[in-house]
Amino acid sequence: MRKNLGAFKIRVDGKILDYRLGKNLKLTDVRNFFIKKYKVKKLWQGPRHVLGEFEKSNKKLFLKLSTTEGIGAVGKNEYRWNEEFNSQIKRPKSNYWVPKNYDCGLYQNKLFFLITDKLRGEFLAKTPTESKMSQTFISSIPHVIAFSQLIQGLDIKNPNQKISAQDIFLDKTKSWLADIPKDIQEQYDLKKLYKIVEKGILGLKAKPRHGDFTPWHLIKLGREQFALIDGEHVMQNGVELYDIGYFIQRVFSVLKNPKLAKNILNLLDDRGLDIKKLRCILAARAIGGFLDESLAHVSDYSYADKFKNWLVKI
Repeated sequence: MRKNLGAFKIRVDGKILDYRLGKNLKLTDVRNFFIKKYKVKKLWQGPRHVLGEFEKSNKKLFLKLSTTEGIGAVGKNEYRWNEEFNSQIKRPKSNYWVPKNYDCGLYQNKLFFLITDKLRGEFLAKTPTESKMSQTFISSIPHVIAFSQLIQGLDIKNPNQKISAQDIFLDKTKSWLADIPKDIQEQYDLKKLYKIVEKGILGLKAKPRHGDFTPWHLIKLGREQFALIDGEHVMQNGVELYDIGYFIQRVFSVLKNPKLAKNILNLLDDRGLDIKKLRCILAARAIGGFLDESLAHVSDYSYADKFKNWLVKI
């Protein structure tokens, strides 16, 4: 597997850090660290984090402990996002929630951890793999759209921003393309997708985005209430429609449900959304989908190619 991928690098305090590849930590040491303050109910090793369920003062809590400094850097972004969202969108007045921060700090003086309240409910999709769409998933689509629009409407300022949201988006898309093997770029004519992004980017407005707006990060809490977790890739200087475009690509190519993805697009069209703008996002996400597949243990580009062929005809 290729390890030195520019698309997954960030600069923090003069250092270039990778936020994709995690490491295994010794769970007994982690338990001993946290048991001083919390009742540790469960710990397990994930691909990028050590995850856990805690209790304190009869509150059920959730741990995300980064396993590298790079992962910790985006974890801090998630902490800030939780604070910002909950300062603007108050429970229980809203049907759309993100976790509330309870604690944070450094493990071994370098690995960032975040502890939040634990939100319980039904994930729209349990894992990022092909699965049958539940009725809960299908009936939740209008709320998914509303949640993405709520995020875009948040008042998040970045007075120190020196690069336009459009340039950031274009540079990121370019880095995804550059990290795809050259033979795959040529075989599937991926530069055609990049040209769609280049042509459409100037028409997109700067808007906040969650950045990982997927069915397996969305939880139905109750009849009308939904939660969104894992805000590591939030950007206040994102571009409009990114989240719903990301969601559509994930439904099509990861959950392998082109019919539902197309139905979501049709619903957006019926609501008057500018599909030409969304096409630019979908083209970028198509490139991202080819990159994801190139990193798989066994690459299968069939759905990435189907998605590409669908969007170019939109």
